[in-house]
Amino acid sequence: MDVNARAAQLADRVWEGLLEIAPELGTAIGDERFDDRLGDPGPVGRDREVSLFRGALEELDTLDRDALDEGNRLTMDVLEAIAKRSLAAIDQRTDRLVVASHMMGPSNTLGEIASMQRADTSERLDRYEARLRAFPVYADAWAEVAREAVATGVTAPRVVAERSIGQLERILAIAPEDSPAMLPVSDEPEARERIAAAVREAVLPAHRTILDALRDTYLPAATETIGLSALPDGDALYAAEILSWTSLPLDARDVHELGVERFDAIQRERFEIADALGHPDPNTAIAARNASGENTAASREALVKIAEEQVSRSWDLAPRFFGLMPSDNCEVRPVEEFREADMPFAFYNPPTEDRTRPGVYYINCYDLEHRPLHHLAAVTYHEANPGHHFQIALEQELPGRSKLRRFGGSLAAAAFAEGWGLYSERLADEMGLYADEWERLGMLEAQAHRAARLITDTGIHALGWEREAAIAKLEEAGNPRIDAEIEVDRYIALPGQALSYMIGMIEIEKARDAVTARDGVDFSLRDFHDRVLSLGQLPLPAFRRELGSA
Repeated sequence: MDVNARAAQLADRVWEGLLEIAPELGTAIGDERFDDRLGDPGPVGRDREVSLFRGALEELDTLDRDALDEGNRLTMDVLEAIAKRSLAAIDQRTDRLVVASHMMGPSNTLGEIASMQRADTSERLDRYEARLRAFPVYADAWAEVAREAVATGVTAPRVVAERSIGQLERILAIAPEDSPAMLPVSDEPEARERIAAAVREAVLPAHRTILDALRDTYLPAATETIGLSALPDGDALYAAEILSWTSLPLDARDVHELGVERFDAIQRERFEIADALGHPDPNTAIAARNASGENTAASREALVKIAEEQVSRSWDLAPRFFGLMPSDNCEVRPVEEFREADMPFAFYNPPTEDRTRPGVYYINCYDLEHRPLHHLAAVTYHEANPGHHFQIALEQELPGRSKLRRFGGSLAAAAFAEGWGLYSERLADEMGLYADEWERLGMLEAQAHRAARLITDTGIHALGWEREAAIAKLEEAGNPRIDAEIEVDRYIALPGQALSYMIGMIEIEKARDAVTARDGVDFSLRDFHDRVLSLGQLPLPAFRRELGSA
């Protein structure tokens, strides 16, 4: 069989296997075949995952990758990165930390599923009910992971576990008829009663099981320290997380120093804008803006409306800078109230493959008094246009590539996607999207924030920083206290993830510089963007190779 045909078949087999072991992934893209089940976090599920990815790597070793065409070459890059990342997570048993994570753990599963799954036909309702009724087995498996974590002495920090416990307590306080599980259900009384019954009989008892395991068993053993370096083999665990999130074997201390350099450079830009606005420093400028009342949205609805206007304006201007664009713009929605207290300011959910569910830019309307409006524009251009919506939705639409590459790139590493989002914040300035110097100052605060992430994440997990020191660093970057606390707890819960933004943006900047130098007067920014987005999410070594920026 031709080597390209073998590679294509391998990619298809791995994708099918991946959907079976991670059925929520299928829900996210609109493949409904496994919408009646949940993943298995227990030993059987781990064994299936190991078998899938070890087998894939063994078969990959038999392929002559130099003989592959570009599409299959890139697909194999993605496959290899996913497989190695998944096997490393199982080898390190990071699930013993994930079980208490308010970002990726079981306390967040119901909200994620309810925001994505459809239940608008009888067949879909049947699948949804079956999935909800699968929660007790799912919860029992996670409870066992929690007990294993305590027995082995590898537990998440108390501050993270407490956030997950708070999420579970809030869910349990909601009546079944008002549960987050009702989000995708129609107003038809019989359908609503069926799902309410599933919540009452299965979902809530399952959440009590997880809550009891976390509150009664895990929390007393949770660490008072916040960094991985305090755990057994913590340095090796952090090195694995850095590689997992960035796809590069970076030294934590080198990353820390890079963050300091970038942070200082961005701070100089912030002071220049503050001076232009008539203030001696950025903090004084923002304090004056806040005092004027012009930096706070009048209501939750007003904040969403401003974001919608930014999404519309950026969509209209994009054709000057992009030849390739998604077929549809994204929608803007507020983060649901039951989870908004623990979620970041904004995030993006991609559309389904058939486009019946659009791409959604979620904006957090919690505690508006402490949500400075001058931050919103950069967030919008990162999460929506020309950021994640362009990058992710477009990747799904491009023809002639495997589903593994169209939908699985985010599993290979986060650095390309988050790097593109951060690059888009700067690009928005080139596009003329910022309405005034206040929004430009907000963009620079967002850039400083990502540089500060390099400092704080490595500080927490490699250098022994305390939580308050990390919060103070983010406040120095311009973050309100509430956001700084949420962000730091996110870094504690997701070691290494925060590095992917600035590391990825630097790689895209290097690629742009390399192509500019190569093409000279023939350089086209529009063509560069189209080439980058047409490649899709890749591990950074593969991205370097394809753009000639290694």
